[in-house]
Amino acid sequence: MVLVFPAGFTDRPKRLPLTIFALIIAIAASGLTWLVLLSRHEFSPTTKQLWFETLGYDPAKATWWSAFTSLLIHADFFHAFVNLFGLWLFGWFVEMAMGWRYFVVFALLAHLLALKVQTLFWAWKGQSDPPILVGSSALVAFCAGAFCVRFRDVKVKWQMLRGWQWGKNEITTPIWWLAAFWLACQFALLALHSADKPAVAHISSFLFGVTTAFGLGWHKQAKLDQLKRMAKQAERENRWLEAANFWLQVSQLNSNDVAALLSAVRNFLLGKDWKMAEQTLWKAIERFVWDEMAVQEASQIALSDGAKNLSPEIAFSLAEQLERYRQYNEALALFQIASQKPNFAKAPQALLKATELFWRLGAEDKARQTLHLFWLKYGQTHWRHEASTLAVQFRQRGEKQ
Repeated sequence: MVLVFPAGFTDRPKRLPLTIFALIIAIAASGLTWLVLLSRHEFSPTTKQLWFETLGYDPAKATWWSAFTSLLIHADFFHAFVNLFGLWLFGWFVEMAMGWRYFVVFALLAHLLALKVQTLFWAWKGQSDPPILVGSSALVAFCAGAFCVRFRDVKVKWQMLRGWQWGKNEITTPIWWLAAFWLACQFALLALHSADKPAVAHISSFLFGVTTAFGLGWHKQAKLDQLKRMAKQAERENRWLEAANFWLQVSQLNSNDVAALLSAVRNFLLGKDWKMAEQTLWKAIERFVWDEMAVQEASQIALSDGAKNLSPEIAFSLAEQLERYRQYNEALALFQIASQKPNFAKAPQALLKATELFWRLGAEDKARQTLHLFWLKYGQTHWRHEASTLAVQFRQRGEKQ
């Protein structure tokens, strides 16, 4: 005995879609009202026609707003259920990615386009009395088209219970398979000359969704998401160099993503490819302006064991960058590494930087010890003036306290 039921998505938006949620409620309320009205009049065809007229969707008395009210009208309850399911499944993702304002504009454009194309198709077929086009099917088709471009890697998780003891297994299937099957059915309806079906409306709306998604650059974002998932999976399996190359591809697709460059550096260090780590780190430092994620990645690099293998020049530059972003502990660790490297021209400056950061972090004894070490090693260099100034500042701060 086998029981299979959906158990969620591999990834889903964290917020509810306001527009989709409101539309679902409106469709459900309309359907419930229709059910009550029909039940009171013994489900007569006249009552059905009256309901269409009430919402302004009488083909013989067309109005400009009938195209909008048609979203609430469905031929039967199975049709309504399928559309509600499609709106929830595809519309949730699309509205969250697009934002409700843009979603309303593009979704209505898709709906109106589908109605117009279907009307022209029926006229071309010579149907003098075309069937009534009702429901939110075109809107679902638009969402499915945009979904297949942006979220093609999202999958449905299915829970499978087998045997009398209900052994559990979980399987996943891509959601876009469902959209592909539905689209194939629409083309099949056209091939079978089912001219009374709104297949052309569905196909045109689906293609409009695909076009809109490409126009918004969603195909690039989908590729970025795929590369990031592959990189994180490689990290979980300790395939450091492979993960680093994935992060490099992310940075190439999105030149503003400094965090991706630094993630590549972190993985190169874990994979002990020091040369690639330094080359990539220089690229990240040259960007200068970092976001919060980039600063977090750089902080991890500074505190990692691999940071000790960085050249003193790049360790010093990274420390200065972290100091600008007030990551004092991480900057201190790198300044100490740079100060210990022999024949490094900025070693005295790195030692003074470490002294200042120790004092700033409240480790006054370590600050004095580090300053004393500077006088022992570099007391006769031109950096002694800066050291004297620093010592005076420390003395003045101590007197104030």
